[in-house]
Amino acid sequence: MTDTDWSEHYIKRGDPTKPTYHIIRRQDFRVGLFSNFIVFAGHIRYALSNGRLPVVDMQNYPNIYLPPEKLGKENAWEYFFEQPLRIGLEQAYAGDNVILCKGDYPINVSYPNDTVFKDNDFLTEWRMLVKLGLLKIKPALLQEIVAVRQKLFAPTDRVLGVHLRGTDYTTMRPHEHPIPPPH
Repeated sequence: MTDTDWSEHYIKRGDPTKPTYHIIRRQDFRVGLFSNFIVFAGHIRYALSNGRLPVVDMQNYPNIYLPPEKLGKENAWEYFFEQPLRIGLEQAYAGDNVILCKGDYPINVSYPNDTVFKDNDFLTEWRMLVKLGLLKIKPALLQEIVAVRQKLFAPTDRVLGVHLRGTDYTTMRPHEHPIPPPH
């Protein structure tokens, strides 16, 4: 179900009294999980503010988390997160009204501009999406994270998580991104 038109557009327009599904997809398949998370959070907010039901599609579009043989068969988003409204792709694509989002940053997200992390309104809304369960980590993954934390640290330890960019950044050298120092 890949679509090469990366603008926002209807692929099905039916009964206007039925829900409109907003399929969230990403044009750039080389981006990491945090980039997807930020962009998809913006699209979730955008969809809800326009009366649409957001559904993340990392199944029908290539991405670094989905092996090529699983393209069209498994949704890589669901390896890590629940669907925002617990609506699956099958239900969404079968709906009367289906919009494919633009395959890039939504209008309301200023990322990759670094002001997104300094914008208290954006961060407050982002936290609200998490609190409302619209950006929810898979329970099994969360259990695994808690188990690793309990194994490595005492309950009273304060832990600062640090993400180190891996070999993808040293080999791909994406434009305007810092490259980690050599080992």
